[in-house]
Amino acid sequence: MFKVYKGNDVIVEGESPLEITGINPNTEVSEGEYQVVRVEDDRESERVDIPAFTTLPIEVTGVSVSPKTSSAEAGAEGTRQLNATVSPSNATNKSVSYSISPETNGLSVGNGGLISWSGDVPTGEYTTTVTTADGSHTDTHVLTLTEPTPEEGE
Repeated sequence: MFKVYKGNDVIVEGESPLEITGINPNTEVSEGEYQVVRVEDDRESERVDIPAFTTLPIEVTGVSVSPKTSSAEAGAEGTRQLNATVSPSNATNKSVSYSISPETNGLSVGNGGLISWSGDVPTGEYTTTVTTADGSHTDTHVLTLTEPTPEEGE
């Protein structure tokens, strides 16, 4: 049997492998913060420092973009701000990237989720995909550019 100590407190005991819980995710733990002993016949061996380690991160399980759809008239420049929500909210790496298709001159999406288009972008549907850096989870937004409404008297 083994025991893991932190200072004078026994954190966990039992057969190997033992799991130390209750440490924040993605945390560096220095060598010697925890020690392990072997227990035989109720006698403990000398304490041995556990080497430095980093706890596991909290992995991303999904992403949601809002709004899901938007529309505007073609022939005029415009923008739409998208917002990506990574799940779970305490995920370690919440980084996302954006891409838009089909690729069209005058149409782009920035790293912050802002879609911009010029008056030269034709009518059609343009899909923006948000992708998480951790796990490559995706969600999409569809921008529809419609024919301009004729003005009165044209």
